[in-house]
Amino acid sequence: MLSLLDMLNHYLGYFNMNVKLKNRVYTLIGVAGVLYLGYLAIYFLRAGAWTRGLLFLLVFVILVYFTVLNVIYYFTTKTAKFDISPKIEKLLGGRAASAADDPMIGGKHAAHTTTVIPAAGLFHEQSLLPAKLTVDATQQANLEQLADSLVANGYLQLNYANRSDEQIYEQAQKTGQPVYALGDLVQLPFYELRQQGDHYLVYAGRNAIDSLPVGEVTEVGLMPTKEAAARYQIVLASAQLTGGPYKIAGRSGAVSGSEPFKLVIQAAYKDPTAAPASVVNAEQMAANKLSTPTPSAEPTRMSRRNR
Repeated sequence: MLSLLDMLNHYLGYFNMNVKLKNRVYTLIGVAGVLYLGYLAIYFLRAGAWTRGLLFLLVFVILVYFTVLNVIYYFTTKTAKFDISPKIEKLLGGRAASAADDPMIGGKHAAHTTTVIPAAGLFHEQSLLPAKLTVDATQQANLEQLADSLVANGYLQLNYANRSDEQIYEQAQKTGQPVYALGDLVQLPFYELRQQGDHYLVYAGRNAIDSLPVGEVTEVGLMPTKEAAARYQIVLASAQLTGGPYKIAGRSGAVSGSEPFKLVIQAAYKDPTAAPASVVNAEQMAANKLSTPTPSAEPTRMSRRNR
């Protein structure tokens, strides 16, 4: 039975599920294991193996307690009053998570007023394509440096949209997803696509002067970037920042964590061989004029002479 549970736990890792759903499945698997342990305890007690039976029974009672806590936590929105997890955390030297646990927050940076001008302009939705971005270690360091700079200048607010830990905990419990201090995707103040040999690099910064490479665009839509650039005019339409400090729902409250910042980008394209709409309309109008007969008085005069 235990081997079967271990196998299920192993293969469950192949599925892409959010944290809360995965923990629900683990809890159900754990319930099956606890029930099997209870069966073994009763079996040994009936067989007269009192020492082994009582030992199994003690472990069974302890696991039932923690299983009930998991069921309450992962399948309901309530908290258990008899949860000893906070006491164990305090005994081990831990403390409740707070805003001070988040990196880059808590009076470390002063806010300043900034003026933001859209970096790439406006595009029709039909001309936008997703783009694949690869980031090496140096480019990731540049992106982290840019995020620090934007926080210091007040462009980024890593304050969880001024929500309390209780509100963050409630949202994380409902969605099973991390709640980022950054909030939703945030557009960078400056970004552009630059070609360097066969590479197409994304440069980003507070402005064009201090921009640094933060990634390489390897695909636009379903085409390699080099092939797409040979056929179309490609520009970077948007570059949005995500990731960074976050909080997830712990057993007794919001727990802080952090991950590297990431970019979500979109490219815009234009076919350089396509004629502008105004030119096409003018050509069509000219063709219509040539194909439409124009009334004239000359045929009338000719017919009078013939008479």
